Amino acid sequence: MLIKNLWLLSQRMMPFPRASSNSAFIVGISLSAPTYLLYILKASGLSAYGVDNPEVFAGIVTYGLLTLLLFVIDIRSLAPKALKTSIPWVYFPTNQAGWNYLFRLLGRVLVWLLGIATGAGLLAALQYLMKLF
Repeated sequence: MLIKNLWLLSQRMMPFPRASSNSAFIVGISLSAPTYLLYILKASGLSAYGVDNPEVFAGIVTYGLLTLLLFVIDIRSLAPKALKTSIPWVYFPTNQAGWNYLFRLLGRVLVWLLGIATGAGLLAALQYLMKLF
C-alpha cells in the first residue's frame, strides 16, 4: 500500500526543469533586473544596501550560478552521452552529436547573456527617466 501511494505521489510531482532558450533568456533578465534595480535604488539614496554589499553580492552570485546550472546548462546534462569518450571521466566532442550538443549549449549561454543585457538596458532607460523627473 505504501509503495502504491508513493508511486501515485511521484506521478503528480512537478517535472524537473529543462534548459531551453526561453528559460535562459528569462533567467538572464531575472538576474540582471534585481541587480540593476538595487544599483538604481542605492544611487538615488532610497536604499542603504546595494550590489557592493558583501551579503547581497554573495546572494546574487549564488542565484546566478544556480540558475545558470539549472536553466542554461541543464543539470541533467553535466556528463552527456554525446560528449562521452572511451576514456573514463573525459568528455569531449568526438562526433557530430557532440559538436551539436556544444553548439546548442553555446547558443543557450549567448541567449542568457542577451537576457542579462536586455534587463540591464531596460532598467538603464528607467534610471535615465528617474533622473529627468
